[in-house]
Amino acid sequence: SGKSTLLSLLLRFYEAPAGSLFMDGVAPSEMGDEAFRRAVGLVPQDPFLLAANARENIAMGRPMDAATIEAAARAAGAHELIERLPQGYDTPLGEGGARLAVGEKQLIALARALAGAPRILLLDEATSHIDSETEGRVQRALTALRGQVTVLAVAHRLSTIREADEIVVFHHGRIVERGTHAQLMDVPDGRYQRLVQLQQLESDEAA
Repeated sequence: SGKSTLLSLLLRFYEAPAGSLFMDGVAPSEMGDEAFRRAVGLVPQDPFLLAANARENIAMGRPMDAATIEAAARAAGAHELIERLPQGYDTPLGEGGARLAVGEKQLIALARALAGAPRILLLDEATSHIDSETEGRVQRALTALRGQVTVLAVAHRLSTIREADEIVVFHHGRIVERGTHAQLMDVPDGRYQRLVQLQQLESDEAA
């Protein structure tokens, strides 16, 4: 539908052939690479973790003290997880984060993104492979960030975006609906409404 394509444009993986894109009134191409990387954080669907310890996976080579790293982990809901590891923040996570479950990797990836204090946080299906408990942690972390960071989340799991200030529905590369959850649920025979009802039915059948 074009959701991930939009994130690729925001991340400057390629330039748009037409139209304009601005962040705070400035085109990303005019910000400079260093300023752009400081401004934007990304949590991908399948985050890659280094065969290094938890502290190094959050810092990712950036000069950060222990307090900054721990604050990012707490904000991401990852601190308790890390504290339970045998050596805490100094525990090696294994190749590709082999010591962690999928949802736990996502929490480390969220902490990594938040450690850079971005103005804009991009989530690309960041909750698609995690359990309900971990999704709840991510939701609480995002709620705590409200007013501090602009979050753009691509999601098929609609519970992830239920509390968003604005939900934008894509279909075949075009925006077909936009509004809050409540507003979109009031759209007669709306696409978002049908998706929510379908996911609720699937959830009830699974239960």
